[in-house]
Amino acid sequence: MKRIFSVGKGVQVPDGTKVFSLLNCRDSTSGLPGNFLEDFSLAAGEIKPHRHSKIHVMPLVTQVTFVLQGELEAWMKDADHPAPYSLRLKTEQAILTRPGTFLQFRNHTPAPCRVLYVVSPAYLLVMEKGKIIYDDSIVLEEGWEDLGEVQWKPEKLRTAGLTPKVRRAAARRLGPGAHQ
Repeated sequence: MKRIFSVGKGVQVPDGTKVFSLLNCRDSTSGLPGNFLEDFSLAAGEIKPHRHSKIHVMPLVTQVTFVLQGELEAWMKDADHPAPYSLRLKTEQAILTRPGTFLQFRNHTPAPCRVLYVVSPAYLLVMEKGKIIYDDSIVLEEGWEDLGEVQWKPEKLRTAGLTPKVRRAAARRLGPGAHQ
């Protein structure tokens, strides 16, 4: 393919971080055809100095977060661990977040942290007229203690309705070939 892909202009996402689309046919704002490279997506991200993202869950996708520049603390809670745990990443280190993992990024440093997100299958975001129709992430308002008190089953996660069937229907809105 004779084409160079560049980082997009960046948008503030609901978890409080900034994401720059790079290569994602499942992002309705990318301009790529819906059937182009469906197996994974790439995006750059930025966590501002002394900031924390909101806790979020991606029920249907796996994400690799690779630190390009800076340092990052990732708090996670997955099915294999009864309690949340943290991992501290430096430049050129990565973490893997499986579907259903609770995730929060924390930048404790005075410099921004730049990351690369690799998501499989391709991260799905469908927007129409500036409104989010479907998003693979569920952003939570609760803190870690609150989530533990409800046995990791917050109302927003229980009622979000993110299923493979709903995801396929949302992908169809992107056009022919976008059915994964």
